[in-house]
Amino acid sequence: MSPSNISTSKPSAFNAERPPSAPVVERPPFVPPGAVRPELPPAPSTAKPAGGSWKKVVLAAAVAVAVAVIGTAAFFGYRSYSDDPAPVSLPTPIPSVDVDLPEPDESITAEPTPAATTVLNSEQTDPKKLTLKEAFARQRVSVGGRVYTRTKVNITAQCDKVAVGTFATALKRQKCSRVLRATYVDSKRKYAVTTGIAVFPTKEAAVAADKKKNLSKTVWFRGLAGNTGSGADKADISGGYAAGLVWGRYIVFSFATYSDGHTPNGQEKDLGPVSGAFRDYTAHVIEKRVTG
Repeated sequence: MSPSNISTSKPSAFNAERPPSAPVVERPPFVPPGAVRPELPPAPSTAKPAGGSWKKVVLAAAVAVAVAVIGTAAFFGYRSYSDDPAPVSLPTPIPSVDVDLPEPDESITAEPTPAATTVLNSEQTDPKKLTLKEAFARQRVSVGGRVYTRTKVNITAQCDKVAVGTFATALKRQKCSRVLRATYVDSKRKYAVTTGIAVFPTKEAAVAADKKKNLSKTVWFRGLAGNTGSGADKADISGGYAAGLVWGRYIVFSFATYSDGHTPNGQEKDLGPVSGAFRDYTAHVIEKRVTG
């Protein structure tokens, strides 16, 4: 599979399942403008992240997005590295909100039936607005065997403002109505992970927008930085790994970075599984729209 492409399963309301964690697509690390060119290792081969234990659920016309390296350009706007790079100015910071969200009650939900998942394909059959409370209710979450604390949440109807390049344009063209994001930091303050959901009027609109991403050129969603001292204050400018999937009229995404802000080198491969685990965790928000 080409690094910048997505793998698609043919739409089938009765025979499609949510894909397992996508394989990690390794790329050489992005070098920020002005940095010293490092000695790059040979191109690594594709490897699968550590297997998760999340249950298999039914998914109508799912589109799995491979986990891929995204660099600092997700914030700067991508430019190829050159021996004489020109300085790049930063865009205007995106306003964000930090709110107290009540903890949800524990409940056991049934696995959705194949036919039931088709309600996610259109806002006509899935009219309830997705809220921060629904998406990111818990202050502390356990993902991939680690405990994370939520440091920042954000919701905006200006979807193109929290994305980059042609992908941002596609979000607007396909009538994205809102993007919800949250950033989490693990208890050891090693990882800062932005995860979120973009909402569209139809499944077709979500798929069309997703096709305009280019992970090799960091044309995708922006990371959401936390406050100074939160361990996530560099999440919007750090290099890292991205993962996502399209489920009905939603794009579910995650972007894992190191809390200290350094871009992963060729030997650092732990961010891929972290990002994939958060993608799968956030996808449960959409699953619950079917199971209740």
